[in-house]
Amino acid sequence: MNEKNADDSVDEPVLNRVCRYCSVQSTASGSFCQNCGKPYGKKTAPSPKILWTVITAVVVVLGVLAIIFFTQQEATKRAADDAHASQVAAASSAAASSSAAGAAASAEVVAAASAAAASEETERAVRNVYVSELEASIEKDAKARVKQGTLTGPIKRVSCTPTGGGSLDDLTSLTTTFECIAVNETNKDKTESGYVFTSTMNWDEATYSWHLGR
Repeated sequence: MNEKNADDSVDEPVLNRVCRYCSVQSTASGSFCQNCGKPYGKKTAPSPKILWTVITAVVVVLGVLAIIFFTQQEATKRAADDAHASQVAAASSAAASSSAAGAAASAEVVAAASAAAASEETERAVRNVYVSELEASIEKDAKARVKQGTLTGPIKRVSCTPTGGGSLDDLTSLTTTFECIAVNETNKDKTESGYVFTSTMNWDEATYSWHLGR
């Protein structure tokens, strides 16, 4: 009968492992490949709870980013709309001011033109009064000459007309020469004849002079 010694050792089987990352075989013990350092064990898939947590976090982050993006877009659009409205309001205000200024200027021009026209009409009326005074003065002189016997009467009236192209409407003229006729006879053809007087009117000084004849 054979007896075995309790101290006799039993050979352990040799462990031969292949790294699934770098394909290197190794008999060394340990949980990691001595060549690439990757674990020998299989990858463990994350639990569904972790996956849902990650997905939820991603969705929340994307939602927050979307809200921030659209909020900024809305703020930018609102700022652009406000700026455009301000520009339109400023342009409208400027146009209204320009229109008001133009209307005021037009009103001033019209008022000035009306005042100038009224002044001219007044000046023409004054000149007509001076001509009437001139005619009355010459008529008085002609009648006096009839009494003296130098003219033949009766003197019916006196009419004065500007000569040399002059006109009472030419308000720029400082003096005007008149040819006046002291009528003492009405002809059968309804024409009139009489004595000619020549007169000069000074409009600035409001004076006039005359003499018998041309």
